[in-house]
Amino acid sequence: MAFSGIRGMPMSVVAVNVVPLLSQSGGDGGSGDGNQGGGGGGGDGDGSGGQNHIYDLAEDAGQGEDDELEDDEEYEDEEEEEEAEEGDAGAKAAAGDDAEAGEEDASLGGDDLDDDEDYTDLSKGTFFCEDVKANGLPVGPGVPTEEELFAGLNCQPGFVCSRSELSQDLRALLQSGLFANVDARVQHKGKGKYTLEFTFSENLWQPIKSFKVEPATANKKARLLIPENEVDRVMNEVAVQEGPTGLLKLAGIKNIVEGWYQKRGFVFGYISHYEGMETGDIVARVVEGRVNKVNVVHVDDEGNPRKGKGEVAPDIILREMPFKPGQLYNAEDGRKALRDVFALGLFDNVQIFPKPNQKDESKVDVDIMVKERPMKSADVEAEWQIAPGSNGKPAVANIVPGGTLTFEHRNIAHKGRQATASITAQNFLAPGEDLGYKVEYRHPYFFSSRDPKRTALALSIFNARKISGVFTPGPSGEDVPPVFIDRAGAKIGLIEQHSRNSKASLSFIAEQVTARDDSGQVCSHATRQLPSGMLAADGPPTTLSSSGVDRLGFLQANLTRDATYFVNGSPVGARDIFVVEQGFGLGSGMPIFNRSTGSATRFIKLRDVAEGSRSPPLTLVLHARAGTALGDMASYDYFTLGGPFSVRGYNVGELAACRSFVETAAELRVPVAGKHVYAFYEFGSDLGSSKHVKGNPTEYYRRAGSGASLGAGVKLGAVRMEWATDQNAGTGNLFVRFGERF
Repeated sequence: MAFSGIRGMPMSVVAVNVVPLLSQSGGDGGSGDGNQGGGGGGGDGDGSGGQNHIYDLAEDAGQGEDDELEDDEEYEDEEEEEEAEEGDAGAKAAAGDDAEAGEEDASLGGDDLDDDEDYTDLSKGTFFCEDVKANGLPVGPGVPTEEELFAGLNCQPGFVCSRSELSQDLRALLQSGLFANVDARVQHKGKGKYTLEFTFSENLWQPIKSFKVEPATANKKARLLIPENEVDRVMNEVAVQEGPTGLLKLAGIKNIVEGWYQKRGFVFGYISHYEGMETGDIVARVVEGRVNKVNVVHVDDEGNPRKGKGEVAPDIILREMPFKPGQLYNAEDGRKALRDVFALGLFDNVQIFPKPNQKDESKVDVDIMVKERPMKSADVEAEWQIAPGSNGKPAVANIVPGGTLTFEHRNIAHKGRQATASITAQNFLAPGEDLGYKVEYRHPYFFSSRDPKRTALALSIFNARKISGVFTPGPSGEDVPPVFIDRAGAKIGLIEQHSRNSKASLSFIAEQVTARDDSGQVCSHATRQLPSGMLAADGPPTTLSSSGVDRLGFLQANLTRDATYFVNGSPVGARDIFVVEQGFGLGSGMPIFNRSTGSATRFIKLRDVAEGSRSPPLTLVLHARAGTALGDMASYDYFTLGGPFSVRGYNVGELAACRSFVETAAELRVPVAGKHVYAFYEFGSDLGSSKHVKGNPTEYYRRAGSGASLGAGVKLGAVRMEWATDQNAGTGNLFVRFGERF
């Protein structure tokens, strides 16, 4: 802890007198001094007293710096005289008989001689410090505690302390200006172990007549951030207290001034020293802590600084910093820097270390310590499909696995530009039409490294296949052949970061969409199985064109505000997302359309987590989502109701395929044994818009158009196990899901 010193008054002098008082029962030593413990052979010192070895150190205040220098010289002379006396006593002791010499050895501990030699050499002024205590220290809010006072001292419990180190500690405590006098007493506790005990006498000054704050720097143009109304609180809350100004009043000033800075994240804002204490017109000199230098330090696997430059250029890291030299350092900026640098995906570990500048207390140096990831990587994920065998038991459908191959380059041209390619197939040796791929390229700071919105260019080329939820059966469970939607195309867009929580993107998408049946053939209409077993080909059209293949281009805009944060792994806060897709006549049938979706989610923490607990908080989740579509759109792009991310308890699209919809959900998450156990209720409705979808898939597959679900579950890591009831049919099922619902 940094002490707030006192200036504008004579500084207290640190006069350290170290007098070893070694008492024991001595023999008839020669000319041994009693204070030296009875020398050997016929001396006149009786050495009477207890068995304790005590250092008594006194601090005299109010002398001035010149007296301090004189006392230091006097102190050195006394040390030389003591060493000479000890040398004479040793010579005389050597001339005595063995018994008397044995008694002198006992003065250092008798049977504990070996232990004493391990911990203590009293002739050289060292001792083993077992404990440090304080007497006379005022107690109150903002008053330095024993731990805070002693944290920066040389003499610490469990270590050997020397006479000079103890002198330095006393000088540091006294020069804080908080105390009129500081005494130190070192008492032997047995087996060569000592307790260091400080006694404090509080400094008292005139009552507070006036108070103001000024910068601690010599720059007269500098202005402090703290407002005047906070400064006025000192006169209204502290100055009105009766009596002289002492530690408790100074602590009250400290709590107001430094507390204002700490609450706002300015962790290097503190009172450096006070002036005008002798008159009562107090001036608090305040340091606010402005960023001086920001350094990038590359570390190895053990966390030690590494020689040479890393793969990532320092500019790539520094441009992510929310603080610049000359700005006040804020803890929230440090957390944001940590988050943004780690989000680059270039590092396994990132640490932010702010520290005061050694030459100027008003400046802060920030070290960004990073451990780089491999810049290039390749991953393989293999999957084997399980299907019923000839005997009805599960068996591997194909010995040749499918899965995903992923290649990634995270730092193209050492500029932080990234490229990723992935290939997905059900059979690696014979990839067919199910082959999917995606190639992505991201260019951060596309316009300039000084761009305040940090605009990034994102480019992707894709080919993917999914079962459409529009052409799925309703609650009757009739056999409906699936319709697969293949999308192949490209997407190019710009992503802007408007604030820490908000970002926006604008993209152009050009794609070819093909509808296929389960045999891989192009299909222009959906089908269903009749009771006779025949397939009815009179279903709704699958594409906007009559061929089963659409080609189109459209714009997509996305605005996201995500103010969530995590408490023991559970999200808390607010998240809002708005997406608009606009077609302007490019493609098959010249489609002009608008498709808009908005969602709002609130993670409300109902109770704080106990300090030190790793259990997630009690949380209420409220969620609403709505959307509408206007103009010419293919069936596969309309909204579907039902599924794990819509209304739970139903299959994807089981409730409706519609032009407009609304969804609501509420979930109560209760921590049990460090896990979240939750109950939920969800509702969705097509608002009667299903009939406006071409071919009306909702009516064709006998869907309800709306529905609700009620259920409960438990979250185990990334897995959600939940029981959900279909309120339309009154039945329930057990589901195992991965990832978050909201």
